[in-house]
Amino acid sequence: MPRKARFSREDIIAAGLRIVRESGSDAVSARSLGRELGTSSSPMFTMFKDMKEIQEGIWKAAEKVFSDRMAGVTGYFPAFKEFGMRLVSFAKDEPNLFQMLFMGKESRPEIAETIAKTCLVDADQGYGLTEPQAELLFRLMWPVACGIAAICVKHPERFSEELTGETLSYHFSGIMSIIKSGRAVENVKPHLA
Repeated sequence: MPRKARFSREDIIAAGLRIVRESGSDAVSARSLGRELGTSSSPMFTMFKDMKEIQEGIWKAAEKVFSDRMAGVTGYFPAFKEFGMRLVSFAKDEPNLFQMLFMGKESRPEIAETIAKTCLVDADQGYGLTEPQAELLFRLMWPVACGIAAICVKHPERFSEELTGETLSYHFSGIMSIIKSGRAVENVKPHLA
């Protein structure tokens, strides 16, 4: 009769998530997982067919951590500002998860974009924007929120909660006033030497 596995799939995924949180996604390997679990790397492959399947499980676990952080964000007004504040907070608290999810070569920003776009429904309703205007607001605010968060991965001290809130508010207010006015913005082209 074969021996019962000492570790479940969930144990292995949780170990992988701990490794990512501590050392980044590039540190995850069969060997590092074995070390984290106090075993050889072979038990991993009785539960998973290959490292790609393990990494996919780690991705889903990381996305859940992010989704849990964003839970209830649409209950605030303005929801998009709350989203931006939580995005920056996530980058500060979980820099390696943020990098894996949103900055790495394998990044998948769709999860955050989906939540952010849901927040903009509140911009439609609360600010009287048309759908194209809300989409424009998203396209212009998304890089601001992501940019602050990306800076905070390596330099969390550069954006306090107050400065983050103020920066998001100024950008949001400026973009909203231009959108609501209906005036065009001059597209200044750089002079490249």
